[in-house]
Amino acid sequence: MDNNHDQENKQNSIKLIIVGSVSVGKTSLLTRYATGKFQNITKSTSNASYITKKKILNNKSYDINLWDTAGQEKYRSLTKIFIKEAKIAILVYAIDNKNSFDDLNMWLNTIKEINSDKLILGIAANKADLYKKAVVTDEEGKAYAKEIGAEWRSTSSLLDDFGIDDLVDVLFKKYITEKSLRKTGSFNAQDTIVLKNKPNDENEKNNAGCCGGRKEKKKSKNKNIKSDEVLEKKEKESNEKYNEDEDF
Repeated sequence: MDNNHDQENKQNSIKLIIVGSVSVGKTSLLTRYATGKFQNITKSTSNASYITKKKILNNKSYDINLWDTAGQEKYRSLTKIFIKEAKIAILVYAIDNKNSFDDLNMWLNTIKEINSDKLILGIAANKADLYKKAVVTDEEGKAYAKEIGAEWRSTSSLLDDFGIDDLVDVLFKKYITEKSLRKTGSFNAQDTIVLKNKPNDENEKNNAGCCGGRKEKKKSKNKNIKSDEVLEKKEKESNEKYNEDEDF
């Protein structure tokens, strides 16, 4: 009986990894997701760490373990260890850093090399608040996402409603859908929309890289930039907070 319970818990635990080059904002995105607040993180990630979010889909509870990984090359071998057994991967690039976008292929190939499973893929075009400094267009990002079969979202840890919340939910539902199709050959369309956070959801944080936090905030349905006035204000704030040598 205990073995069956352990097996069910394992099946309902989903590993999601966040990868990308140094200073693209991975840790800040994860921190924003956990706490609902922007934190100016100045220390580069050297060890992988994760938070756990509980989700309910059709009255079944799932634990999504979101892993933050190091982007620096000297930690690349360590990052590879944490790619194993992942079911979902979010590739992050910064819209003001063309090299980070060009590196996505390298990260994708690394994932495929280490993990033989067919992963559900997402792409976060991060630092949307720096849109005036963008060197990678939305069209380029969306085209690459389409090419590799990934979901694409514009994100920012500084802007409200531009976190990875929506992207995580979409990828989670897609994973459950495809898992069900592989298992039974059929799927109830309602399963793709009945999703909510577990009441009194508590985030468990392992290691020191990021904080656990509060309930997940309600997401905005409108992911478009709200106005130039708002973004100009946020861009001014971000220019004061971002540092080129920081791994956010």
